[in-house]
Amino acid sequence: MQALLQYFKAILHPGPGVLLFALRTIAAGLLTLYLAFLFDLDQPKWSIMAVVIISQPLGGMVLARSFGQVIGTTMGAVVAVATMAIFPQAPLPFITTLALWLALCTAGGTLLRYTSSQAFVLSGYTAVVIALLAIPDPEGTFLLAVTRVTETLLAVACVCVVSLLTARPEAVARDYFAKIDQITKLLATHASAVLRTEESEADFQRRQMQLLGQISALEGVRRHLYFDAPRLRSANGLVQLLGNQLVLLTARLTALRHQRLLLTERWEGALPEEIQRLRAEELAFLDELAQQGRSLSSEKRHPFTSLRQRFDELAYRAEQLTEAMPATLRSLAWSLRWEQARLLQQLEQILELSDAIQSGRPASSVFRGQENPLHLDFTLATMNAIRAFSAILVAGLIWIETGWDGARGGMVLLGILCSLMSTFPRPLLVVQSYARGFGLALLASALLQFMFVPMISNFEMLAMLLAPLLYAVAVGLSSPPTTGTGMGLGLTTFLLLGPLNVGLGQNTAIQWFEFAGAYTCATVLGLSVYALIFPFRPVLRMRRLFKENCEQVYALLKVPATDENQFAFESRMVDRLTMMLGLLPATQDQGSRDVFEVSLGCMALGIALNQLRQQGQGNALLTPAVQSQVFATVRETGRLVAGRPGIQADHVIDSLHALGDELDALHSSVHEHLWSVFRMRVALLIVVSFLERHRHHFEPLAPQGVPALAH
Repeated sequence: MQALLQYFKAILHPGPGVLLFALRTIAAGLLTLYLAFLFDLDQPKWSIMAVVIISQPLGGMVLARSFGQVIGTTMGAVVAVATMAIFPQAPLPFITTLALWLALCTAGGTLLRYTSSQAFVLSGYTAVVIALLAIPDPEGTFLLAVTRVTETLLAVACVCVVSLLTARPEAVARDYFAKIDQITKLLATHASAVLRTEESEADFQRRQMQLLGQISALEGVRRHLYFDAPRLRSANGLVQLLGNQLVLLTARLTALRHQRLLLTERWEGALPEEIQRLRAEELAFLDELAQQGRSLSSEKRHPFTSLRQRFDELAYRAEQLTEAMPATLRSLAWSLRWEQARLLQQLEQILELSDAIQSGRPASSVFRGQENPLHLDFTLATMNAIRAFSAILVAGLIWIETGWDGARGGMVLLGILCSLMSTFPRPLLVVQSYARGFGLALLASALLQFMFVPMISNFEMLAMLLAPLLYAVAVGLSSPPTTGTGMGLGLTTFLLLGPLNVGLGQNTAIQWFEFAGAYTCATVLGLSVYALIFPFRPVLRMRRLFKENCEQVYALLKVPATDENQFAFESRMVDRLTMMLGLLPATQDQGSRDVFEVSLGCMALGIALNQLRQQGQGNALLTPAVQSQVFATVRETGRLVAGRPGIQADHVIDSLHALGDELDALHSSVHEHLWSVFRMRVALLIVVSFLERHRHHFEPLAPQGVPALAH
């Protein structure tokens, strides 16, 4: 009830952005319906329903989704025609084939995101819609498929035209740069807190979680920016590079905190005066950056270069063995200075990239941006596929056994529920929201069907009746919590009303009651599928994602030790951590929070192990025996983290300590590759610290039965 009240409040008090989106949706919907009547299309309701599915607040999102809509609808039409041709008089194989196709497309839509996901989802339920509607006239399947594709193309054209004519690319660009500014300030604040090392582990994690969430949200915006802001299209590579730098900097801050803690544990007495003075200047500069963000003037950015050079000089001093300190401390001192210099360099590059993107000029960076690889959740894709297959098969069996034509109509709606809703993080919540919209649709369609529509004599009157409905639908679509309600209201109302291309006709009263019952059963079945088949269990899903994080660490060690592979690892880790972040509020479980904490550390662990491999390859300071020891120890550590049998944590930790002693012994003389030894030694310290702290998560436990599949 509370959700409906919030929805009604949003309808009564929409913001300027929501109001503009609602006006666009009304214009696109009415234009589509008018042209469908004008072109004498068979079922105009499918065109306006496509408008509901395509409509998005941002114009770029509309264009991207429209692209997926066209591809998916065309492919679905082809599959529907082929299925009907193969099984024209075999109901059970016919339904089974459709269920398998819907399951396959649902799995693809779960694995992929953005445009690719939309194409998969549309392909799945379009095939179901066309094939089921063609049952009364199998010979007309091809013509029906062409008609459905035409109706979809009409909706796509109308929505795109309206969106392009009313889009505000400059406003989108401003929002994007405002997000960059916000993230920059948070990064500076976070970096300052990391360098001070005064905050607790919980505070660090909270800030890191906030940063990960904002970077993930920015990545979603970036994928639509190409369409939303035309003047930024030429800078698409720089936009990608900026996103890459944000991901990398997050990992660097984690490593920097580890190094600070390790140094603090081993350092005795006060820091040298020179270090204290330089650190104070750095913190003051970061605090100023945290206040001003991207507005920091070019004159005030000079400390980036000067501070970086001074940190590099201190690191070089450690390489030359000019400081009298133990080998381990020297490695930490070098690494901390070197990492701080790289931190300042990355912050400077982020500001430069954002300025270059905004001004439309080339950046000085020689690196090219690359797509951020995302986590592919095959387990969840399999679960959603089984749900979709089971729902369509059960509904099909009911239709075959009862001969109720309404059951066939209900399968059409069920196909949409089982494919489109599965792409959301919490499908059951979205279907529940859809059910609320469905209840409103029953009232709205009954009111229109029996009271107002019979009095309509022209399109203008029909438009006046549908405009408030489209407004309410758009308000629902504008906010993630009410997206399901908006879809339920829009899709179901037009399905029940069913404006026909016979004057201004519509479904009959008998058809309304039959379809209302069928769609009610379909909604109940959809709710049952999501509630009973692989029910949502956030704790189990957190554990599953944690195991995948651990497997990803080991997988990184099996591929060549390149920066590209490391970036792909970091990008997928950030994506998975964002998923886990979204699950935390639903768990209320300390064990899940512990698992998330360990997962945060897994990213630093993977980077450290990859650094060991990178610096160990072809290192002139390492004997062949030590090189073999490095690679063997790294491999054993990866096997331990991944939970492989026969690996003992004590043995791995002892091997890491022994390798550290071998590296410390190499500090006896100055060498041009001594910096690589420093990096390896610090990486070892990070790995050992991680394993000693979290070893209970990786040590084998006594078997406790077969674990249930997690949502």
